[in-house]
Amino acid sequence: MGRQEMRRTVDAPLRRAGLEVLEGGVPQPVLPVSVVGFALHRDPGPQDLGLVCFESDEPDLVARANQGWYELALSCGLFGADREFLLALPVHRFSARAASRHRREQWRRVRLLERWDLMGAGCSVTVGTHELGHPQRLLGFGPGLPGFAMLSLDGSVTVLGTTEQSGIAFHAVSDPGKTESVRGRLQAAANRVWDPREEWFMGAVRVEREEARAWLLRQQG
Repeated sequence: MGRQEMRRTVDAPLRRAGLEVLEGGVPQPVLPVSVVGFALHRDPGPQDLGLVCFESDEPDLVARANQGWYELALSCGLFGADREFLLALPVHRFSARAASRHRREQWRRVRLLERWDLMGAGCSVTVGTHELGHPQRLLGFGPGLPGFAMLSLDGSVTVLGTTEQSGIAFHAVSDPGKTESVRGRLQAAANRVWDPREEWFMGAVRVEREEARAWLLRQQG
């Protein structure tokens, strides 16, 4: 996808939803997107910063979810200067480089504008059709149905939005790279052996391995 098409199909609709996509500015090395979701798969502990849930049939769900997400993000320290943070977005929408084809998502630096509607307009942004026939969206599965990962610029806080059968939830975790589940996933990725005979699959493994090793090396320094 060319830069102009990317701006038209991704940047522009996200801006209308209240998110300005910024060029560059992603700290390196950064916690790989592929491991952030593992921060949820553990018992509650001191690194939990909050969990906000809504039933799917609640009245004014979009407005309540917007407010719930914002209050959690504000209280846990997701936002940097000018309300900037990292948002996981599909990588194939931004780069045609060979190395990027093996990533499903990558972090992009974004800014929350004064007027925004992430749970309504944001979760409704469609960028194509999945091979199974359903719409592909950037931040979820439709109005009031979030599905996203966010990370503070310094990597100290992650906020995940999830949709389940009974409702939706926003979960904030501090220092996600230090949780047992994420550390285990990082170690496994860093030690994964690359088999060139499985290039169709191992390309993604190789990219994840390099990112995991870079991040772990920084932690040792």
